[in-house]
Amino acid sequence: MKKKTIVIAIACTAFAMTACQDNRGCTYNADEHSLTCPEKTYATLDIGGNVWMAENLVVYSPDSSICYDNNHDNCVSMGRLYTWEVASGSVCPTGWRLPTQQEFKDAFGTADVGSLKKADVFNMQFAGFKYYDGKFADRGASASFWTAEAYDDSRAYLVRVTDSSVAYEHFNKNIFASVRCVKE
Repeated sequence: MKKKTIVIAIACTAFAMTACQDNRGCTYNADEHSLTCPEKTYATLDIGGNVWMAENLVVYSPDSSICYDNNHDNCVSMGRLYTWEVASGSVCPTGWRLPTQQEFKDAFGTADVGSLKKADVFNMQFAGFKYYDGKFADRGASASFWTAEAYDDSRAYLVRVTDSSVAYEHFNKNIFASVRCVKE
C-alpha cells in the first residue's frame, strides 16, 4: 500500500511539473499575429514598439488566479485575474513578460479609450478586478492591468482604464487584476 502511494505521488508531481512547463511551451507566429499556447491561441499586436498579447491571459495558477464572480464563462470571455506576485513572476510564457508603465503609455499613445477597445488597436476588455477581501468590482466598467513595477513592499502599479480615463495607480499586491504580456 505504501509503495502504491509513493508511485501515485511521483506521478502527480511529474504531471504537475509537466503542466507548468506546458504553460510556457508557446509558439509565436509573427506572420499570423498569434501566440499559440496549450490553453489558448492569443491574438497579438505590434503597438508602441512592442509585440503585445491582444487578449487577457487565461493561464490557471492555483490560489493566485480567478475568474470574475468565480464564473468560468468570465475567464473564457475576459481572461483570468491574477495577484501581482503571480503576474510579475512566471505566468507569462517563456520569452514574454509583464509590461512596464512606460510600455503601456507607449502602447496607448494618444488614443482615446473607445479606440483602445477596438481589436486592431488594443482590444481593451473591461474585466474588472477582485479586492483582496474577496469582493469583485467594475466588470464592464473598467480594465485593470498589472505592470512590472512595485510601489513598495505591499503595493504595485496598475493601469486602470475607464470609459473616460487612463490612470496609473498603486494598489495592494493581493488584489486580482488582468494581465497582458509583451514579447521580450
